[in-house]
Order: sequence, then structure tokens, then C-alpha cells
Amino acid sequence: MNQRLFACTIFFSALVLLAVSCVESSQYEANTEITGGTGHPNGGSGEGGGEEEPDVPSPGGIVIPQSNADAVEYSKLVDPLADAGQFFIPEPEFTPAAYWNLSYNGNYGSRNTVRKQNGTESNKFVGLQHYLLFQSLAGIVNKACIEGRSNIAIWTEMSGTGYSAEKAALDAVCKGEIGVQNVYELLTKEYQPWNGINPTVKHLVKGYVLTDVVGNPESANAAAVAAHIYDAIIVDKTDESLIKALGFNKLYDCSSMSVAQAFNEFKDKCNNTALVLMPVSTGEWRDYVIANRLFVMNLNKKYASGAAENAALFSHVLDWLKPCSQVLGWEQGCGEDVFVNRVSKHGHMVLAADWSYNHTITSRMYRSRQPSDIVATINPRNIDYNLKKNFISYFLTDGDNYQFIITDNFESNYYCLNSAASTKCAFEIGTQSLIQLAPTRFTRLVQKQPSPQCTIMETFGGGYYYVDTFSTEGEAAANRSANLKTLAERTAAHMRQHGIKVLHVMAQDLSSNKTKEALQAFVDANDQLEGITAVQYSPYIGGGGEIIWLKNKAGYDIPCITAKYMLWADLNFTPDIVTSEMMQRESPPSFSAVCLHAWSNFGGRISTDVAAMCEQRLNSSFKAVSIQELIWRVRMAHDKDQTIEYLKTIK
Repeated sequence: MNQRLFACTIFFSALVLLAVSCVESSQYEANTEITGGTGHPNGGSGEGGGEEEPDVPSPGGIVIPQSNADAVEYSKLVDPLADAGQFFIPEPEFTPAAYWNLSYNGNYGSRNTVRKQNGTESNKFVGLQHYLLFQSLAGIVNKACIEGRSNIAIWTEMSGTGYSAEKAALDAVCKGEIGVQNVYELLTKEYQPWNGINPTVKHLVKGYVLTDVVGNPESANAAAVAAHIYDAIIVDKTDESLIKALGFNKLYDCSSMSVAQAFNEFKDKCNNTALVLMPVSTGEWRDYVIANRLFVMNLNKKYASGAAENAALFSHVLDWLKPCSQVLGWEQGCGEDVFVNRVSKHGHMVLAADWSYNHTITSRMYRSRQPSDIVATINPRNIDYNLKKNFISYFLTDGDNYQFIITDNFESNYYCLNSAASTKCAFEIGTQSLIQLAPTRFTRLVQKQPSPQCTIMETFGGGYYYVDTFSTEGEAAANRSANLKTLAERTAAHMRQHGIKVLHVMAQDLSSNKTKEALQAFVDANDQLEGITAVQYSPYIGGGGEIIWLKNKAGYDIPCITAKYMLWADLNFTPDIVTSEMMQRESPPSFSAVCLHAWSNFGGRISTDVAAMCEQRLNSSFKAVSIQELIWRVRMAHDKDQTIEYLKTIK
């Protein structure tokens, strides 16, 4: 969700009334049970502040009886680690003896700037042409490791704890970093033995494939595919004389090739378990494409143009992919209806990761590197169900964004703010994708979880897609039920092995029967799933706080709670406006999920600090609780007897 919805501001404003109204139950199938939020219009009790009002018990009170004799300890409701089908991103299977740290050696900030002049000794490290060469060398060397032709890998230095932890994990299983070298050094030097190994890698490069990024920007993506077929570095026309002088020969000319031509010519030699989507005039992810023998494509033939000339080709490529595959990267300048929804309709998922790095190394041997960390949760037996309040629960958006979650920005400025614990804010985190691409990052985030009250929600189940449009077009349409089952079962296996009790989803239309069908698939697959939260694309609060009820295989009713309120600066959903609306609409007991737009700034305050601003404005009839607690309170209000029966089965 990293560049979402801003083109929809006017449309959003027109739908504000819809966002605060109830969705008619007649919009659902007859067998869909829908329960609306329990707030009452104009039922607020004045301005925020004041003394805490005494909690009012529910009529008759709720008493949680002793656990059954055969009750299971709640904290032990976790499956053992296993490969239960939850892994689907390509796994580079290698452990190097050592690795080079590849230095860009130039102005890294201008790495995607197309250089107009020919390469010379003074500028050969400049711009996109050099960055593609840089990325292709890393890809070729790491591909040789995967194929068992070498035991020397390449790491490219990046700052931040997310990358340093993965580098430390690499150091722990090999002899470590040999040293720092640039592209031309690795392409030309014979090295002396180092710690008993030969660190020379130039022999792994068999030649070069030619691009023309000035005249034909698409040629770079075509060349990235040709590079893994020919074990060749990517060389642009501007730098060809430099590389020829080093003794390398041209193996294939991609300078006039389109991505459509590349797909027709090379698809049979590509791995179809994943796809990289990246704009022209960028170099990121090309090392991963080469190392894992993937296809890479762009929608726009010119960077960020929005023309999406390759949209039809994209659909064709998505049909070629193995069902339920990961599309990695992003496109610039196109609406998400053009590419995210297209990916969803063809039965796949997007992972926003266009500005992230070292994926071949960070995802190396991820099955055997699975952490045993369990997320912190609260035991639902310990909730005081006799409180009568307007219960609200905050959650932060955009956790499906891999490149956001792996950064220190997420950790320092969002996840670990003091206000996270005090507001009991929940966090969307794409843990299923994260644990395959960077297992150490998953461990760190679990260990730094602000509080058990800050619910970690598995976000979407493997990437960004819409549950209602998923697998509804192309070849995937005939297999929607089977594809939903695959998605749900692998998500369930992942969640159960790490104690994640809440799933977060997104739909284009939360009122549709296809949304209900998808939600039921997730509930059927996981009898440890306690509840689901949901937002609607355009607007996020399109569900109006409605609760969709599903029944799991054990016979328990499981709620899907749609977001009722949101804090979004550009759409003028400010703390003042939203809290004022809450106090006018809600009357105890009520239950509201409130989403915090990750990229919104209110007077310099972001993330959970915005939730704290709301807390300062709300009166004492409101109580912030965790998403997990909100789910259990909703379940108790919905069916007290059924909920108590379940609570007797745990201790």
C-alpha cells in the first residue's frame, strides 16, 4: 500500500456518508449473518477529559467458569515448526564459504539516473548503466552458488538493522566477508587464496548481453532475463568499449528487444514460481531475477508514464505463472486497478518491495532458518467482560509493504514509539512474506513487540491482493476455490506455527458474496483463527464497522470486523474530526476498529502518536483495547454461551 489511493481523494469525499452508514444485509446472500456496530447516533456524552466514570457491569454479569479438566494451556496453542506448505517464494539453496562485499563505488543516490555520455575511466561508476552492471554481476555470482559452481557469494552493503542482522546470519555459517571490491576489480582480478578458499569470481562471467537504456529503456529488463540464460553481465552501449577492453565478448544483443519479445523468446527458460515487476530505468531486483532465473517485466515503456502499454502482456504473463505466486516489486505511475488488481484477479499477490536489497542472500535457505519465535498475545480468559464502554482498537496500515517493514524507519518511528504500548495499537505485518525473505527480521520484530496488547496481525496472507477479486479472471477463474484453499491453508500453517491469532484482509467490496467466500476459506483452514479485521480499498472504511460472521469447523462463530473509522491527513480525517464523530455516534457498549494511515502526518505526529492524540480528545466512555481483545468482546456480545463454552476449553 506504499503509493495508494491519493488519486482517489475526490471519490473518497463523495463516499464519506457511505463509510459511516450500515451496509444493508440484503446485499449479502441469505445465509450470511451480519451484525452491525452497536453505536447509536447522537449517543455521545460530551467533550473529552474529565474523571473516569465507574465501569458498569453487564446485566446479570459474566462469569468465566473454571476450565474443563482436559483444557489446553492457551499459550501452548501453537503448532511445531514444519514445512506444512506455507512456503512459496523461491528459496536460494546455498551456503557460501565466504562472500565479497560489492561496493557501488560511485554516487549511489544517482544509481538509476540514465547517463547520456559514453563511459570513461572518470565516469564508469556513474548512473543506471553501471548499476545494471553492478546488479548483474551480483546475480551471476550468486546464481553460480545456487547451482553449485562456486562457493563465493556477493553481498551489497546496505544500512539498517534489517540488513545487518541478515549479514550477521550469513557470517555465522561461513568464513565471513573477504573484503570490499567494486565491479571492475571483481571482473579483472585473480585473487590469492583467502582462508583456504579461492575468492576469484571473474571466470563465472561468460560474456555480456547488450542494452540501450537511452534509446530503448525496456532493453534492460530483456537483458536481465538473457543474463541468467547466458551467465552474462549486463552492459550498455555507452560502456561496451570498456567491457570489451577487459576481454569480454557479446553473447546476446538485447538493445532493440522489448519485454514482449523477451517473454516469447525466453519464457521456457525461466522459473515461473515468481515474477519481478519493476519499472524501466531502475536496476533494483535484477540480481535476484538473474540468480533465481526469473522473468522481469514493466507495465510502462517509459518510467512512471502511466500508459501501461504492456497491460495485456502482463495478464498473459500472470496466466503463465504457477497459481498463487508472488509478484515482487512495484510499478510507478499506474493505478493499483491496473496492476495490483490485475495480479489479484489472476490469482497471485504483489509484494511492495521495489526499494529493497540483497534478496538472494536474505532469503537463502529460509526453510531451514525458520525462527521459533511466537508472537505475544493475551489469554481471552483474562478479559473483564463486564466492562461497559465504547471499545476502540487502533491498527496501523501498510504492514504488507516489505521495504517499509525491514527498515529502521518502521522500527524507530512506528513500531517502537512509546505510544504504541499505551494506545494498544495493533500492527499489520506481512509476516508470511517476511519470514521467507528475511527470517531474522521476523525474529527481531517479534522480540521487540511493544506489548502483548499490541496485536501482530498477519496481513493479507502472503502479499497484497483483494480477497473478493482474487483468482477471478484468466486461467485462474476456473480454479478460484482451489486457489483460495491453497492461500488459506498455507496462511493457516504459518500463523499456527508462530501463534498469530488475527488475520487482516483487504477487499474491493466488503459487501460482496466473493468476500464472504474468501473469508470462509480462511476460517475453514484455521481453527485457531480468533478473528479477522478488514478494510475496503477506496475507502478503507467502506465496511462501515459492520461485522461479518463466519462459522469455523468446530462450530464457533468467528467475526470479521470491518474498519469503522480512519485517521488520514490528505482525506481530512483528522483526530479532531474523527473523535468528534465518535462521541456523537457511539454509546456503550460499542466496538470500533480504527485504522491509522501510515503515511499521514498531523502537525509532525505520525503513527501511534496520532492514536495518542485521539485518546487525549475522547471522553471516559471510551476505552482503547487491543485488536485481539476487541475480537473477544465482540464474540462475547454476539453469543455469550458459545464464547464461554470455548473459554472453558483453554486455561
